[in-house]
Amino acid sequence: MPPATSPAPVPFAWISCVGEKGGAETLMIECLRELDRSRFRPHVIQLRPGPLEGFLRELDVEVHVLETHRMREVHKIAGTLWKIRRLIREHGLRLIHSNGFRAHVYGGIPAKLAGIPEVWTTHTVEQPSWHTRAILAIPTAHVLSNCPRTDDYFRAQGLPSTMIWPGVNPGRLEQLAAAAPREALAQRYGIPADRRWISVGARLQRFKGQLHFLKALAGVIHAQPSAHAHGIVIGGSLFGQETEYQQELRALAKELGIADRVTFTGFVPDADLAGFLAASTLVAHPALEEDFGLTVAEAQALGTPVVAFAAVGPAEIIAPGETGWLVPVGDTTALAAALQEALASPERLMQFGAAGRRRAISLFGSATHARRTEEIYARALSARAPR
Repeated sequence: MPPATSPAPVPFAWISCVGEKGGAETLMIECLRELDRSRFRPHVIQLRPGPLEGFLRELDVEVHVLETHRMREVHKIAGTLWKIRRLIREHGLRLIHSNGFRAHVYGGIPAKLAGIPEVWTTHTVEQPSWHTRAILAIPTAHVLSNCPRTDDYFRAQGLPSTMIWPGVNPGRLEQLAAAAPREALAQRYGIPADRRWISVGARLQRFKGQLHFLKALAGVIHAQPSAHAHGIVIGGSLFGQETEYQQELRALAKELGIADRVTFTGFVPDADLAGFLAASTLVAHPALEEDFGLTVAEAQALGTPVVAFAAVGPAEIIAPGETGWLVPVGDTTALAAALQEALASPERLMQFGAAGRRRAISLFGSATHARRTEEIYARALSARAPR
């Protein structure tokens, strides 16, 4: 008898609505990095051009970049849906994975037309509206929710949902950080190397709370000069949103008298981001609304404790009094007090950093995320496509 052969890997495609790399796209990249290629062969259908394509091709993922359009352009939406349906047929795709709420339009409809299953990763709870109801009405085989609140929301809509924490890769983060040591970062960005760095890593949008961070940092600097704190605001405007926000932040820093004690880096390479998180005394995460908080998990994976507003995601990632500090959302005074307390306790910083690393590896590893995602794929493929 001829030897038994393993089944060919299943071709499937993620749908990405954007061409830039934000948190949702980082989740997709890390999942694809850990994916079992003996079981699944990934494609990505990218709905607008951008640097995301380069990151994906580095992972040996086949990328199909489509023409940019807006969701109000109904005729272009129809054309894009038809192109995706054609890609399904041409490449023999057997499953679609939509990344984000609106991506479900471009994944769910062509999957239904092709008679294949779609799974749908969601990143937040949506506000009630007619278009929210319309998108929720599109069939899906399964929802992958990123936190308990999102999971509860989609279950309440009558959709099958499984909560899977987004994943971080501690080994890769350490490799990246090693390529961007503190001395090199200090020289590259003009940051005093002899100060204690407090970093914030997030795209520059108001809900990410950088305004609150600057006010809290000013409180620390004025009340505790011996702490030698220096703030680092990492990130820029993403997806063309709130492009004026950085100027507001710079003006506030000047008004608070801390313009020389805070550095705005703009977007930085992945290695530099990991280097900043690893080299910082503390990472702050003052987001007013956050269903996960990738920077929080990455900082903990690198052994750096975090002070954060107790939004949904950070409140799950951080164990207060064990791996970091949580303060009420929007309470700038409490944020400043927590930063001061942390800076005054070198021993607790070390203990919290070690405990946070263990927690991140245990609960938020990218390999665990990939394996659980593969289980959902297998379940969807074994069932009939949604009617």
